[in-house]
Amino acid sequence: MNQKNQHHRFRYGIVGLLTLLSAALLLPGCRGEDVAKLEDYLEELEFDRPLESVKEIEVNSYRIPCAARHHDAAGRDVPPIWVQLKFKLFVVVAEEHEKAVEASIKRHRGMLDDTVLTICRRSTIDQLQDIRWTTLKSRLLDGIRPLLGEERVRQIAINSSAHWKPI
Repeated sequence: MNQKNQHHRFRYGIVGLLTLLSAALLLPGCRGEDVAKLEDYLEELEFDRPLESVKEIEVNSYRIPCAARHHDAAGRDVPPIWVQLKFKLFVVVAEEHEKAVEASIKRHRGMLDDTVLTICRRSTIDQLQDIRWTTLKSRLLDGIRPLLGEERVRQIAINSSAHWKPI
């Protein structure tokens, strides 16, 4: 699931929770019947249960030269701009999948690197100018999940010092 969808699911979850809490607070004054108390609802959520552990595993460090495509104001293709991408790629997995994903990274090293190179080299200047590299990260996630396990890889992360520069 990409970051944008996670953000929307989180937002809708918060709105739903706030709506439910508002209803729980307002309904007791509307009827004479016993209504579930807020404390009972919060106990059901099991806040005392520890959060599931996740691990960040480094896939590789990359320094990739590529010809980034772009368009002029009229939307016509113009000659590409040669840039160099530099970043470290990590996968975020549940703790119980850590060993299996590490083994898959070793086993599929060549295919992983080829996938990352291909995706990066197909990037446009617009995609690279996005500070968070949202589109690029989404495409990378879609490309590496089949190699490392669709259900194992939750998300990818790119180091905060990642950048691109013209060459």
